[in-house]
Amino acid sequence: MGKTTRLEQAVIRNRQERAIERAAEVLGALKIASAPVDPLAIAESEKPLLHIAGGDFRNRFDGQLEYHKSRNRFLLLYNSKYDVRVPEGEHHPRTRFSMAHELGHYFLDSHRAYLLRTGKSHPSRGEFLSDRAIEVEADAFAAGLLMPSRLLGPLVNKGELTFSHIEEWANTFKTSVTSTARRAIEISDFPCALIGVREGRVAFTFHSRALIEGGCYPRPRGSDLPPSARPKWQAFLNGAVSGDTGQAFARDWCQTYDCDRASDAPVDEYYYSVPSMQTLLVLLTVPEEDLFPETDDD
Repeated sequence: MGKTTRLEQAVIRNRQERAIERAAEVLGALKIASAPVDPLAIAESEKPLLHIAGGDFRNRFDGQLEYHKSRNRFLLLYNSKYDVRVPEGEHHPRTRFSMAHELGHYFLDSHRAYLLRTGKSHPSRGEFLSDRAIEVEADAFAAGLLMPSRLLGPLVNKGELTFSHIEEWANTFKTSVTSTARRAIEISDFPCALIGVREGRVAFTFHSRALIEGGCYPRPRGSDLPPSARPKWQAFLNGAVSGDTGQAFARDWCQTYDCDRASDAPVDEYYYSVPSMQTLLVLLTVPEEDLFPETDDD
């Protein structure tokens, strides 16, 4: 896979940040200020323009937004197949994320305008499974809607970022570990990243702003794994891994554009298995002093 430029990285981040800001606007307009956020209630608040319905759509899609011109209304469909073992009246984190993702297509102006103009629906599948810009933006909206920075931010930045903490937050916000880890990285004030590995390659990457400011940029989807992670992937295939740790350099996981300080920065790796998504998560943390050395004014 080819490298992406720093300008391209900035454009991608900007579009995702705008989607997250739009989610915050929706929450503010509805005066929602506590967790967990109910995406079903948000959809219901848009009646009669928006109707929401669930059903077992098997493997056709996890969510889909349609516009019916004859009735001048939108129809949001979500796949309820994940709710089988969930208590009545509740929804699986993956179902909740699918609802929120489709709400992104509804509330984001450019997405909505496209649907009104073309009539083409937005079928979506899973969390962070697509690299299409429109789907990535809807994922960003969903993460921002379900995990507002004003609620999750204080938890993320008060201590060490670990998968045990991420599991606690996922339980509070009723979100998956994957989406919670992604959102924690976005909110973190410290140099860190989340890598999703599928089929032995990088499937998605999220870097904190501090990590990017330190000169470490995401590698493209489909990139090879560094040597330190390859045995972990094999262990994952054999049913192991969660709780494993490792060490590498920033250049192994990031694009550093020949910046020696960033390239040589040490990285701590923390691994977490998500068998249901066939995904191995890798949490990366970098000591601040290695990316931002203090200057001596004496």
